[in-house]
Amino acid sequence: MVHLDYLDAGANIILTASYQATIQGFVAKGLSEEEAESLLRRSVEIACEAREIYYDKSTTGSWDYIECGNISRRPVLVAASIGSYGAYLADGSEYSGKYGDSVSLETLKDFHRRRLQILLKSGADLIAFETIPNKLEAKMLSF
Repeated sequence: MVHLDYLDAGANIILTASYQATIQGFVAKGLSEEEAESLLRRSVEIACEAREIYYDKSTTGSWDYIECGNISRRPVLVAASIGSYGAYLADGSEYSGKYGDSVSLETLKDFHRRRLQILLKSGADLIAFETIPNKLEAKMLSF
């Protein structure tokens, strides 16, 4: 499990494998919306499971720390990775930000809304918006 490798190396935040995972993309490949949503949830569950495995195998002499005389586990956060609309398009626009004139703020809100809700409700501690290439999408994500 790659998450465990990062934790063993000292990472305090692990990313889910959901950067290019979108409901729209999964549906386009023949999955149902329910299956697509399940895969998004699973990306968070896998990272959370890795955190628990790490905590279970950690000893007080490893990465635990003493706080006010008590031994505590070092905090590990799970960040749900969200790629741009362009990552879904898979045409290079995730870097250029050129989505075309038909893509509006509402288009982007509709695209990201459900995925964000699912990832947050699945137990992610924070959201990592990655490779956001234009002002319109950055504006949408700052709501």
